[in-house]
Amino acid sequence: MINKYTLSRAQELKYVRENLDTLVSNSVALSRYSEDDPLKAVAERNFYDAFEFILNNPEVENDYKCLVELHAMLMKDLDSGIKSELNETQIKELNEMINQPTKANLEVAIDVLLYILDKRLFVDGDVRAAMLFANKFMVDNGCGIITVPVDKKDVFREKLKEYKESKDYDIKDWVYKYCVKGPKLDY
Repeated sequence: MINKYTLSRAQELKYVRENLDTLVSNSVALSRYSEDDPLKAVAERNFYDAFEFILNNPEVENDYKCLVELHAMLMKDLDSGIKSELNETQIKELNEMINQPTKANLEVAIDVLLYILDKRLFVDGDVRAAMLFANKFMVDNGCGIITVPVDKKDVFREKLKEYKESKDYDIKDWVYKYCVKGPKLDY
């Protein structure tokens, strides 16, 4: 799997900022908030805050501490008592996922996304934390962004279910094809 985009930090930031409303809308839809859910506005605010954190903090290392911090941001004011922590085994496995030098950064981001979703690292908010953490890695490496378009969210959930049941890696190619976005560049 190769990177679809090779962007400078400025190009990456410009793309995300220009598409931030769509990225947040896709994220909220994937999180299953209905239009009349009073928590939808809180979730939206949290997504905006998390994206701003990603864009404004390139010096923050892509490690378990960052994942835990993103999860806490995303769950703020949504569910009391949700703990954002990982055990030693999870920290080691996540670190191994992040540090795969033979793979393209985009593939590493998808692997990290799937690892977090498969292991259910948190009581609630796994999907949103996995997406935003993978996107921190994507943005920091100029690879574009991973977002599940609203019209593809049900297919994504079905593919994720198949992956969890059978480790069917078809989901990686599907995410690559339908969910990795970036600017149209003239080279």
